[in-house]
Amino acid sequence: MALSTFAERAPHPAHARFIVAAWFAMLAVFIVANGALLAVTRASGRDASFIARALTYATLTAELASNQLVMHATGTLVSPAALYIVMFVALYRIFLGFRFGLFTAVLGSCLYCGVGTLELTGVIPSPPSFSPPFPHLFYAEPAAAAAVMADMSAGIFLVFFASNYAVNQTAKLHRYLTESVLRRYLPPSLVERAAHGELRMDAEPERRVVTVMFTDLVGFTSLSERLGAEAVGRLLNQYLSTVADVAHAHGATVDKFVGDAVMMVFGAPDLLDPPEQARRCVALARDLQATLPSLGDGVRLVARAGINTGDAVVGNFGSLAHSDYTVIGPAVNIAARLETASEPGRILIGESTAKLLDGAVPLEAAGELRLKGVAAPVRAFYVK
Repeated sequence: MALSTFAERAPHPAHARFIVAAWFAMLAVFIVANGALLAVTRASGRDASFIARALTYATLTAELASNQLVMHATGTLVSPAALYIVMFVALYRIFLGFRFGLFTAVLGSCLYCGVGTLELTGVIPSPPSFSPPFPHLFYAEPAAAAAVMADMSAGIFLVFFASNYAVNQTAKLHRYLTESVLRRYLPPSLVERAAHGELRMDAEPERRVVTVMFTDLVGFTSLSERLGAEAVGRLLNQYLSTVADVAHAHGATVDKFVGDAVMMVFGAPDLLDPPEQARRCVALARDLQATLPSLGDGVRLVARAGINTGDAVVGNFGSLAHSDYTVIGPAVNIAARLETASEPGRILIGESTAKLLDGAVPLEAAGELRLKGVAAPVRAFYVK
């Protein structure tokens, strides 16, 4: 409505209608061009080639230059198309990055002030829509024109810095959520996928061969009663932090903490050959046992461990409100039962894990064990 009124009331209505039509056509071209540009930039990623970057700069320059031509046709200092510059600055900073946003702000400001100054000084012809005897106030008062150009330039850079601040704050929040929150609840590889927007929380669980280890402290209940809540809380945090560090050093996924018990997995979410799973898991258990004497601040800590390899279902389990990434299946249950049956300070493994080790680790037969919740006897071995 406003543009139609502008066209009818302009000194040269036919010319003004052409300008309005060109403006809308240019807007459509801008939308298509920027959509294509954004797609190319996202596809190129951080390692965008020189050609991709040059194409981006060329497109930005063409858009700002064509917008400036339309602005001149209606008078640069009074053209509504000046808002496009502000829009470009915000969009390019948000979607294309700091350098492209700054380039747009500098070039847009230079074109606006430069062409406006040339119009005022008569170096280039006055815009037909405001030619005498219908001069606009800004073109009749140089001081007003200078103020308009200064305000517009300040506005362009204000929008750039505001957009830059908003993007940086969003990046900080994203980094905090990714590094400080998600890594507490998800395996490192899933956190990495989340950081790149590649993690699907609704993906269907899948069947995998995994090696699972359970470990917990012996006599933790009596220890809690003797030390008190605060002291045992500090001790537990120290112990669990050490377990997590050692697990990550061996490439394991810390599945969950349940009190002083820890469940760790090899083979999920990252694929790993079963023999390698078994070797790494036993090495992890040995390192944990060797680390315990250095913990506790004078309190002797003793842990037992149970390890088993077998089929399991891997994925997110729970509800829309809360879910956990975990592995479930008989192999997991047997690992938990082996840990319960193990002697304090020792590592008890199932027959399937022992076969995968293929003599690489010395073992001691523990016989066939009757494990709670497991129908058939389970042959087990202690790691020497």
